[in-house]
Amino acid sequence: MTGKRAYRRRHRRLKPWAVGLLVLLVVGLAAGGAFFLKGMSGNKAPEGENTGGQQSGQDQQLDATVPDSGQDGDGESETDSQGESDGQTETGGTPAGYTIQTMTEADIGIGGQILVSNEHKYTFPEGAEDDLVAIIDAKSSSYTVNLYETMALPETVEHLNAMLDDYVAQGGQTDVMVVSGYRTYDFQQGLFDRSAARNGLEHAQRFVAQAGGSEHHTGYAVDLYSTNQGDYLECTGEYAWIGEHCQDYGFILRYTTEKEEFTKIGPESWHFRYIGFPHAQIIVENGFCLEEYIDYLRQFPFDGDHLWYTLNGTEYEIYFVEGLEVPVPESGEYTVSGNNVDGFIVTVTH
Repeated sequence: MTGKRAYRRRHRRLKPWAVGLLVLLVVGLAAGGAFFLKGMSGNKAPEGENTGGQQSGQDQQLDATVPDSGQDGDGESETDSQGESDGQTETGGTPAGYTIQTMTEADIGIGGQILVSNEHKYTFPEGAEDDLVAIIDAKSSSYTVNLYETMALPETVEHLNAMLDDYVAQGGQTDVMVVSGYRTYDFQQGLFDRSAARNGLEHAQRFVAQAGGSEHHTGYAVDLYSTNQGDYLECTGEYAWIGEHCQDYGFILRYTTEKEEFTKIGPESWHFRYIGFPHAQIIVENGFCLEEYIDYLRQFPFDGDHLWYTLNGTEYEIYFVEGLEVPVPESGEYTVSGNNVDGFIVTVTH
């Protein structure tokens, strides 16, 4: 009790002049602190002036609190480039986990899923022939090749080897021959002219692609021949296995009677086009030709629902992008192919 009373007594003895002095002291300290901070911020170099050294940490912190014009040098706002807290950027930005791959007009005509036809001509990208290989140098022992000059892209030959190796392993003969691969523009023009002279223009227009409109320009197409029968391959009898299983190796039969209204080319049971995984499976399972498939993929834009497909335990995600700014995953395996019409097909492997 004594200590408590003594505390109260000292508290009551505090003089009015002391209270005033305390208030003045607090006010003075506050004013001095503000003056000190103002002096620190005033040491920063004026806009555009080179201080000759690195900006101090405090200056950087002060700058970070000052809003700028709201745009970077390319006209994109800071919010657009960094994204929102939920992982999604503002409208027009790129979602978290993706980056923009800027393509060119020429890129639209490059890739495994390009559509080449008389309506959509091949663009002959510069240097494309450099990627070709002589099939005879890269082939397996399960088939033959007519000429050393018969060329194709390495991935076409790789999957052709796998298909014909399995064909022979299940009981097929080694009498299949590749009689056509890559063709130049001039070579295709010669084929068309000779067919027109021999069989008439109408026949040539139905069965021979115009120069620039042939899939053989791409390096993804091969024509097969039976040396035992002495004729182009028909996917019947012992050769039926090839037609029934080609999609398992990334190939499709490009020209059929049922799809001539879309392809504008008569049926060719010997013409196989490599289009890759899982695109060949999707095309065959849905009864599409390539023209229909290109249109089908437009239902799966990047900013909408994507197409998902599982093949042999691997999950694929496919989406379409119109234009040249293509969002792609920041990590992981994916391919980007032009469609040779108006955009790009992105295939992501999960």
